[in-house]
Amino acid sequence: MAATPIKRGVVLVADDDPVMRLLMLEMLGQVGLDAIEAEDGLQALALYQSMAPDLILLDVDMPNMDGFSACREIRRIETGAPVPIIMVTGGDDIEAVTNAYEAGATDFVSKPINWPILGHRVLYVLRASDAIVRLRIADAHNRAVLAAIPDTFFRLGKDGVYLDYEQGHDTSAAIPAELCVGKHITEVLPRDIAERLLEQMHCVLDTQHVRSVEYELVSFGMVQHFEARLVATGPDEVLGLVRDISERRRTEEQIRRLAYCDSLTGIPNRQAFLETLERELHRSKVGKKKFAVLFMDLDAFKRINDTLGHNVGDHLLKIVSERLRETIRPSDLVSRGDQSHNLARLGGDEFTILIPDLERVENALNVAHRVKEAMRRPFLIEGHEIFVTASIGISLFPEDGDDCDSLLKFADTAMYHAKNCGKNNAKLYSSSLTMQIMSHVKLEVGLRKALRNEELYLLYQPQIEVRSSGIVGVEALVRWRHPERGIISPTEFIPLAEETGLIVPIGEWVLRTACNQAKAWQKATGQSIRMAVNLSAKQFKDENLTQIVLSALHDSGLDPKMLELELTEGTLMDDAKATMATLEQLRGIGVYLSIDDFGTGYSSMNYLKRFDVRALKIDKSFICGLPQDSENAAITRAIIAMAHGLKMVVVAEGVETDEQLVLLEEYGCDLVQGFYLGHPSPHESITLMLDKAGTLALAMK
Repeated sequence: MAATPIKRGVVLVADDDPVMRLLMLEMLGQVGLDAIEAEDGLQALALYQSMAPDLILLDVDMPNMDGFSACREIRRIETGAPVPIIMVTGGDDIEAVTNAYEAGATDFVSKPINWPILGHRVLYVLRASDAIVRLRIADAHNRAVLAAIPDTFFRLGKDGVYLDYEQGHDTSAAIPAELCVGKHITEVLPRDIAERLLEQMHCVLDTQHVRSVEYELVSFGMVQHFEARLVATGPDEVLGLVRDISERRRTEEQIRRLAYCDSLTGIPNRQAFLETLERELHRSKVGKKKFAVLFMDLDAFKRINDTLGHNVGDHLLKIVSERLRETIRPSDLVSRGDQSHNLARLGGDEFTILIPDLERVENALNVAHRVKEAMRRPFLIEGHEIFVTASIGISLFPEDGDDCDSLLKFADTAMYHAKNCGKNNAKLYSSSLTMQIMSHVKLEVGLRKALRNEELYLLYQPQIEVRSSGIVGVEALVRWRHPERGIISPTEFIPLAEETGLIVPIGEWVLRTACNQAKAWQKATGQSIRMAVNLSAKQFKDENLTQIVLSALHDSGLDPKMLELELTEGTLMDDAKATMATLEQLRGIGVYLSIDDFGTGYSSMNYLKRFDVRALKIDKSFICGLPQDSENAAITRAIIAMAHGLKMVVVAEGVETDEQLVLLEEYGCDLVQGFYLGHPSPHESITLMLDKAGTLALAMK
């Protein structure tokens, strides 16, 4: 393959002397250059425009247009890189040399001409021109690259003086280069920022490692964030690259808010609070300080969601968070660090407050008291005046724990204790509460196993007809025989079953077992007695209740009218409309309905009539004082009279003496039950009673 021929340069020679032109063309040919010639300045200008030579040799003295004028005109009209122009002047004409440079000449030669030297000089000027062109192209390229980069570049001397400064196009806080170059950095930037940059600059020069500094500047009232990266470019200077990171900071802040702020209320969330608690724990350990954690929960918040809707509930939580902000004084939160994270919403209706630098326990209790009082003030939301209260638990560092998990858990434990003590309360944590909680949890675990392990059983208490002294019914009472603790009182495990929802499966088991036993007695003794079974509020609200009752009756074969379902006043009055619908379904089955513990609730006489129940059971609290307590006697007599007026049967509970029985007979009570007439007994004992001709002597105990 043939080598690519090297391009020969083209030189324009302009001289009115043909001999000089001939000599110059000969000289240029000897050094490998092509030439074109012009007789005067005008012809030279025309050839320049048409031939674009690589170099021009211009004689000063020419007709029509001298060399100076031609040079100036060429410089005026050229659009690309400037062409090298060598002026030929007289040997002693210093003024001509000066004029040549002023006209834009690149170089000059004096007459008489040293022809061999001139050839080499032309080649040198061409090479220099080519190098200049390449440099200008590289410079243009670099400037284009710099123009595309939004960052600002600067060079800084070891003494802190700006050596160079190139402003980035996308930096809104622009500092003109003329205000920087030659100035000390402390004259351009705020002193604290300048000193940080100088410190890092010296580290860069000492270690030759890249360092970065982030800082803020205020421009037109707006804070902007910058990052300066410094790299050593020599022993005495560094190159700096400054980037505007304001948008990145805004994005980071948005991400931080998403990660650390509660989306509903705008206050810190659980993660933010835990990190704040961790920092405060470390600070307090080092400084031997005390602090308190308050755990607040709104009482009966679920009721608001259920009755007024979740929109109202969410609105309430927003106002609660605002009220908490207003209630907690800055003096309560005196602490090094971000005080805004000392209040947080953990989730739902749970809020936490961190009180650092605690001097006395009373200070934490005072904050809790102010919070309670603030929550008691009514909230007006969408036309609804809403009243809520708060239960607050308090744990203390270091008394109650020395880690975050323990302190938060113990504050939560104390809060539940406050709820159990009547709500709208604040309680300090104590180790005994943990024992109670552990016992409670252990009991719950045991209760969940009780059905599966057949630890539950039924006792039956007889219901005696006052007029005939005969057993007309029994009440089924559930008991629990714990494998370790023995017999556990219903007053201990029934509330737990209600709280955990286990009352529903337990209640179904009681219903089925009682129906089967009633049918078994009927087959064994030939007598039909009514079986009374208590229904809890959760059972009564279970949408499957009617089907469960029908299934128990079908599986046992018991006549529906021999099953009595006992309901409390509170259960009936909780939702009157839903209650009426459920009662209609149960009456449709044909079961016997009664109101248990009558007189302790809040029944409306109007609703009592509409409910159309068949019996009232007078609570034993009214019977125990008879006959000495005249007020109880009056209440008992009034209840019996009212019930009979509504054509309802009256059952008196808790009969323990003969005097009580005589008085109840005098008042016209229909049925009685109690220890005087028969203790809750296993089914075998009831079978023996029924075998004795269906009657029970009044003297029997």
